[in-house]
Amino acid sequence: MYFRLLLAASMACVTAVAHAQASPPVQTPTPPAETKYFDADHHQVLTEAGAAEKRVTTFRDTVGGTVRAFYLPSGKLKLFTPYADLRHSLRHGTASEYFENGQLRFQATYKAGKVVGDLVTYYADGTLKRRDHHAPDQPTSGECFGPDGKPVPYYPYEQMPVYSVAPGDQAAVTRDVQLNTRYPAVALRQGVYGIVKVKFVVGKDGQVKNIAPVEPAKDAVPAKLATGYRALQDAAVSAVQQLKSFAPGRQDGEPVSVSFTVPVTFRIK
Repeated sequence: MYFRLLLAASMACVTAVAHAQASPPVQTPTPPAETKYFDADHHQVLTEAGAAEKRVTTFRDTVGGTVRAFYLPSGKLKLFTPYADLRHSLRHGTASEYFENGQLRFQATYKAGKVVGDLVTYYADGTLKRRDHHAPDQPTSGECFGPDGKPVPYYPYEQMPVYSVAPGDQAAVTRDVQLNTRYPAVALRQGVYGIVKVKFVVGKDGQVKNIAPVEPAKDAVPAKLATGYRALQDAAVSAVQQLKSFAPGRQDGEPVSVSFTVPVTFRIK
């Protein structure tokens, strides 16, 4: 039935198509693109000077698109990732990463943000490093290999940082931040309360760094309460600065920096 409907529609448009052939071809607009530069620590920089990576985002529409990254200064392709939703980092399609020598480093196919099928990684000389098997409603299984190609004990592809004070306790970080928080006097006087979010990075060495408050939406804080709210932000940042070290996060066995956001609650009883 669907084929018949398509055929009837094409037949009904024959005359219109014949007349349209004499018209100039329609120019397809070039999709918009956005270029950003990053240093070796993945911090965004303004220009290519001193940058280690150029990242080009091409928008398919207002939601999805693709991201291509290039090594600098060589300009060689570093990664290609398709997204169904760029804002929420929702991958959809086959993503690939490469060593600067051109050798494939990582490849996996995503569907609505989840890996489907096999996730594979390689060493720089092309030796297989891992193969993870992903199936719906099944635990991930896989196999890992050393640089010599021989099997080694399996380890997860992604391992989150572990707080050294309480390994295995997911709430320990939030609890320590809350215990280290002191209510600022100026905020008490103004009656300012609420939740302040603080972002930070656990570096490859396990140390907490790049601590900063997450700024609220524009006009979310009345001007007359701005001083008190800023005091809450400063107190929350101070509490995060007192966190102990972590065992660093790992990706494919290698230490990586991982970003966190922690909420700090201020209440007046």
